[in-house]
Amino acid sequence: MTTRDNNSSKIFAKTISAPRPGESVAVGMSGGVDSSVAALLLLRAGYQVTGVTFRLQCRGCLSEVSTGDIAEERAARVCKRLGIEHRVLDAVESFNNKVVDSFVREYDTGRTPNPCIICNENIKFPLLEGFAKSSGIDRIATGHYVRTVRDRGSVFLETAFDQKKDQSYFLYRVPVRILERCIFPVGTLEKNEVRKIASEAGVGTEIGRESQDICFIPDGDLSDFLENRIPPVSGDVLDESGNRLGRHRGIFRYTLGQRRGLGISSAEPMYIKRIDVATNSIVLTDNDGLCSTEVICRSMKMRVRDPKLPLKARIRYRHKPAAISKISFAGGECRVTFFEPQRAPTPGQSLVIYSGDRVIGGGIIFSGGL
Repeated sequence: MTTRDNNSSKIFAKTISAPRPGESVAVGMSGGVDSSVAALLLLRAGYQVTGVTFRLQCRGCLSEVSTGDIAEERAARVCKRLGIEHRVLDAVESFNNKVVDSFVREYDTGRTPNPCIICNENIKFPLLEGFAKSSGIDRIATGHYVRTVRDRGSVFLETAFDQKKDQSYFLYRVPVRILERCIFPVGTLEKNEVRKIASEAGVGTEIGRESQDICFIPDGDLSDFLENRIPPVSGDVLDESGNRLGRHRGIFRYTLGQRRGLGISSAEPMYIKRIDVATNSIVLTDNDGLCSTEVICRSMKMRVRDPKLPLKARIRYRHKPAAISKISFAGGECRVTFFEPQRAPTPGQSLVIYSGDRVIGGGIIFSGGL
């Protein structure tokens, strides 16, 4: 199979600048369509490409084979078809220690974490960069839908051309020193273009519909996963006046804004407004009671020291960026005020700040003002 075709120059111009003679790149690969096309485009552009797959199996997960070995097999087949070297990096221990265990601890304390953000910051990008350095490889790349831009001697993340697939939210904590070496070949493509390239080349097409599940919980049963790791302790379900409405089955089963599975009957829809770890209780409210204009964040990662309005922020991945009316920093915290109330800002999730299309920072939500 040839990896070049008559339309290559058009795709190259849109996605990737020409490499220096002999320039090499390590591509993080899962065997899926996005990373496969990223590797293909880099190869066509003239890079010396090595495919890299991470072994990220979860300790004690019954589905280890399906989430680990199958991804390795898929990626190996893609690399063979492209005629490039494929390497597997064992990240099981660090993945469990820094991502899975942290994920469980957060739920045990009433927060709702985003494991992909933690994994990108602590596992995937650092390991990929480390492999590249030790192997004498110049650059690293992934199939994330995001762009980079250089400004005043530094590199910044910007949202993808395909806004529906944009993944800048997940990468805001990746260190700048790593971003300096990154290429994101699909960041300037629409998803349908990526699928077409994959189909024509016969790579990365084994996976059907994209999964929305957490990679180490592929069956999507979060409660079952956590119940095997956290002893469930029942507690009170309260209204905002402190009246007892029922009993819950362990706070790890719940998140802010949740309506289903509360085990109560009510004339009006009720939602979780607050999880109180100190009293092992959850507090319910109506839909209006879920909205807040103020969010407090900690563990900030800022690219701009004194950001100026206008700014927008996302409080979760699928959240439409909302306009900020005020932002302030004090005592290691960032206080963000929105013009319009936002629904269920959730502790443990990330708030990511944008100036136009550019990511200028973000942090972990400590309080949503509810």
